[in-house]
Amino acid sequence: MKNFRYLLAVVLLTGVLFSGCNKAKELLDLKFNINYDTDLNFSVPDGLKTLSFSKEITVDPVSNPTVEKYYDKIKDIEILEMSVEVNNISKEINLISGTVRIFNDSKQAVWNFENQPIATGTKLELGNEDGQWDALSGILLDQQIFTEKVEGVVDQGGVTFSMKIKMKAKITVNPL
Repeated sequence: MKNFRYLLAVVLLTGVLFSGCNKAKELLDLKFNINYDTDLNFSVPDGLKTLSFSKEITVDPVSNPTVEKYYDKIKDIEILEMSVEVNNISKEINLISGTVRIFNDSKQAVWNFENQPIATGTKLELGNEDGQWDALSGILLDQQIFTEKVEGVVDQGGVTFSMKIKMKAKITVNPL
């Protein structure tokens, strides 16, 4: 019986020490908010049969100074906000249909829009209804170049506009 109590005490002490080490290591976690904002410019000329637009841009997630500094120590990336904002437009239009797609070789996040009035200051929220933010976190954790693509069809031509894809995330790193 004494041996059993001794063994139990050793097992409990070992468990407390190891869990304490993990808690101490977590105390060293650093959390930062980072932004990935990209600008896209579009032109839909008059006289086209289909009044469509499409543009894509590649983003290197490690180009963010915080990510670059801690890229090999990243534990987690959590998406906090996602949106597309119209910075300026030559005239108000209606977006008949549109898609925002962010992807790399293995993951993608997609948002679709229909019948949206578009003017300067219009903000389209890119929510997490279908787990897009989880996919986006995975894309950022891959630390590989990814692509942002915006495309759609509008109700009239002869318009130019610019949009900004705004992504805000929280990054957790551990320097150990």
